[in-house]
Amino acid sequence: MKRTAAAIGLGLALCLVAAGFAATPLYLPGVALLLIAVVAAIWVVIAARGARLVRRIGAAAVEEGSPLSVTVSVSRSRVPLPWADAHAWPGGPALALIGLDGTLGGTVRFPRRGRHRLGPASLLVADPLGLCARVITSTADEVLVLPRVEALRFVEVVGEPTTLGGHIRSGPDVGAGEVDSLQPHQPGAPASRIHWPTVARTATMMERRLVADGDHASLVVVDPHEPSSEDALDQAVRAAASLCVHLARLGGCALLLPGDRVATRIDPALSAFPELHARLALLEPEAGPPPLGCLTGANIVLWVTAARSDRAVLGALPASVRFLVSPHPQSRWPVQFTVAGCAGQRLGRGAASRVAA
Repeated sequence: MKRTAAAIGLGLALCLVAAGFAATPLYLPGVALLLIAVVAAIWVVIAARGARLVRRIGAAAVEEGSPLSVTVSVSRSRVPLPWADAHAWPGGPALALIGLDGTLGGTVRFPRRGRHRLGPASLLVADPLGLCARVITSTADEVLVLPRVEALRFVEVVGEPTTLGGHIRSGPDVGAGEVDSLQPHQPGAPASRIHWPTVARTATMMERRLVADGDHASLVVVDPHEPSSEDALDQAVRAAASLCVHLARLGGCALLLPGDRVATRIDPALSAFPELHARLALLEPEAGPPPLGCLTGANIVLWVTAARSDRAVLGALPASVRFLVSPHPQSRWPVQFTVAGCAGQRLGRGAASRVAA
């Protein structure tokens, strides 16, 4: 509008000079400037008032670095747009408007996990001379960026075979029937596990959860407190998500996060993983360490941390097989696998005394 006002002011000035000094030739450019400025302003205002801009994103959540499709729909009234420039998000590339109307598409990527705000799409309507312009915006969107799931790379270690290729169960645990807790009844589970008193009291099918159930075979524990850096914590969270997917597809596992009283089971179909994936995306150091008391009954514990050293915790892990998964591998144990920038090291027998030393 500043340019419009300047053009109108210049046109009026030329007309006044023409009238004051009898300079008739100045009337033509003065009146022309006035007409151009007024027509441009009216055209842009009416065209912008009838234009609509709607943006849709392909999903509310996306993994780090993965493309998220963005669709922008531009519509106008019967008044054609004089000139337009569209962007799917602030700072994004200009979209090619064909016929100054229709649906446009693009992709956006987020490099880091967490909750991100995608600024509104914009449509700039202006006259060809750039005297007048109006900006139309869509609503902003919130996108949850999930930690990336990466493949595990196993390392050959002489005399120390990697145990993540399948579940390990100690002899006394096989067939154990100690009740750990109750959980919703899973289709196909034995009827003998149904806890009938709870069913009679709540009319909800619940089943007993046994200590030696398969979900206790491998337990991924995430400790986000005192990370060495933000990047290290991101690496640890990616490693935890990748381990959960890998172990779940081998038969199931469990994930324990800070604030949980019990670990959450992840079955081979990954039915519980989307919610846990979202929690991993928002995990921050302020959540504190996970509770060690929930590790009872686990045969394999994979302790995922971004801290440089956690000797006391590693020596207290109550499991027959223990792994440290960290961006900062310890020299005292061989690396058995790598994932998402983290090294997986098995703490063998006597690890507690070595850690404490």
